[in-house]
Amino acid sequence: MLELNELLELEEVIRDVLNDDLERILIELNRTGELETFLRLLGMHDYLGTEAEGKCNRDGKIIVIGQSEVGKDKLAAVAKKMGIAKDRFEFLLDYKDAKTFDFRKTQWSSKYSYILVGPMPHSGVAKGEYSSIISAIESEAGYPPVVKMGTDGLKITKTSFRNTLEYLLTEKNIA
Repeated sequence: MLELNELLELEEVIRDVLNDDLERILIELNRTGELETFLRLLGMHDYLGTEAEGKCNRDGKIIVIGQSEVGKDKLAAVAKKMGIAKDRFEFLLDYKDAKTFDFRKTQWSSKYSYILVGPMPHSGVAKGEYSSIISAIESEAGYPPVVKMGTDGLKITKTSFRNTLEYLLTEKNIA
C-alpha cells in the first residue's frame, strides 16, 4: 500500500501520461477489449452504450502469413465453408512474403483484427531488437492479436486453418 505522498506523486505521473498518450491508450484498450473495464473504474461505463460490447475489430481483415502447405484458394474455400468471406483475408503464404511484409502497417490500425501465423523467418521488417518477428508483434503495443496455427509447431494446413477459424468464431466472436 502506498503512502499519501507516493499516491500524489503517482497521480501526477499518471496525469502526464494520460495528457500525452490518451488517444493511443484508448485505442489499445478498445483493441484489447479492456475499454469497458477501464471506463467502469472511472465510473464512465455509460459512455460505451450497449452496441459497443464485443465489437472490437471483430469484422476486420485477417492476415494469414507463413510458409503454407496449401494454396490461397484452398484456404479461402475453407473460410467460405465456415461463413467467412475471402475478402476478409490477406494471404502471405511464402517465405519471402513473410520476411518482407511490414507489420508496422497493422500497428494501431482498426483495419486488422488478427494475424494468423505459420512457419516464417525469425528475421524480417519491423523485428527490431526482438528475437523474431512474432515476438516483436506480440510484445509491442498496438498490434492485432497473433494466433499461431498448428498443434505440433507452426504449420499452415487446411486442418490447422479450419481449427484456428473455429477458435476465432467461437472464442473470439469474429464476424
